[in-house]
Amino acid sequence: MGAGILQLTGKLQAMAVLAEDMVDRSVKALLEGDAAMAHQVCTDDDQLDRLEAEVDELAVKILAGGPELVDLRAITISMKISNDLERIGDEASTIAKSVIHLNQQSNWKAPFQKEIVAMGEKACLLLREAIQAYAENDTGKARQLITQDDQMDSLNKFYQEELVGMMRSDPEAISFYLDLGVIVKRLERVADHAINVAEDVLFIDKATDTSQI
Repeated sequence: MGAGILQLTGKLQAMAVLAEDMVDRSVKALLEGDAAMAHQVCTDDDQLDRLEAEVDELAVKILAGGPELVDLRAITISMKISNDLERIGDEASTIAKSVIHLNQQSNWKAPFQKEIVAMGEKACLLLREAIQAYAENDTGKARQLITQDDQMDSLNKFYQEELVGMMRSDPEAISFYLDLGVIVKRLERVADHAINVAEDVLFIDKATDTSQI
């Protein structure tokens, strides 16, 4: 693995740390009623955007040097992963905005708070392990992560159905339940982006095998 690829990997790991932290804080802000924390998540999204731009700039610089075929695949995938990580930041920012709206309702307590936090922790774990699989080229871990995608899909479906029932029984609070629905859906999307990273690990490995034939 060339020095340029190692640099890209380091930048992607830094992006992943920030993206995971943003997701974690966005759901904790719901549990703790912390509007300031939610606002900070929205602000940090700009930092993640800058990191993505740095990855793209470095990737273009490496490509200009005429990389080998395997490196070309790795560079292309690194840009794709950086986009997924940036999108995770967008998801966290959307969650934070919904949390800010919910926290303005002092006389309404959101249901499923602890469950949503647990869902957020699961999404963060998937992201952390997906980036680890990428950094270590661990195809076994990547395959294991991909099998967990249905779990988050099922959780999203369950809570969305529960929230629809609550809207019917408490129509005056529909906007609040919609915010919770947005949060749950965004967490499911965070997991989807993490799974994308795991799938990219398998793609790089397949490309490496092909190049050695």
